[in-house]
Amino acid sequence: MSRKLLLIILDGVPYANWRRYFGCLEGWVQSGEARVWKMRASLPSMSGPCYASIHSGVSPQEHGVLTNAHIFRVQKPDIFSQVRKAGGVTGAVTHSWWSEFFNRAPFDFVRDIEYDEPDSDSINHGRFHTMSGYDHKNQATPSDVDLFATLTSLCA
Repeated sequence: MSRKLLLIILDGVPYANWRRYFGCLEGWVQSGEARVWKMRASLPSMSGPCYASIHSGVSPQEHGVLTNAHIFRVQKPDIFSQVRKAGGVTGAVTHSWWSEFFNRAPFDFVRDIEYDEPDSDSINHGRFHTMSGYDHKNQATPSDVDLFATLTSLCA
């Protein structure tokens, strides 16, 4: 039986809120199908630097992603490349920064928005979204329903 790891990162959601409002995820925890780790954010605690740290295990000062404005291919071992080295298959349903951090940069909207690359050394199956046009009036984020539906199709 192959084992699967599903890492769900809820960016900007306070710990108390996720435990209170995400019943489906909490149900998996209570049934023993999932675990919760409460972690301290790396500094600077912006999305990009934190994403790169979570997946590489090193600080922003070490991997070099110090702001949300400077996105590039991280030159450190990451969870995707380590799973691939161990013979596993990887997938990601997430922001396009993951494609840039761990697969290839710069992100190409046509080539990279959805891809399946069985021979990739990092992310084999990717479904990425961007936040193009993001501002305070247009949050430009996909709905949770869309993200979980895409994730479900990759895990099947």
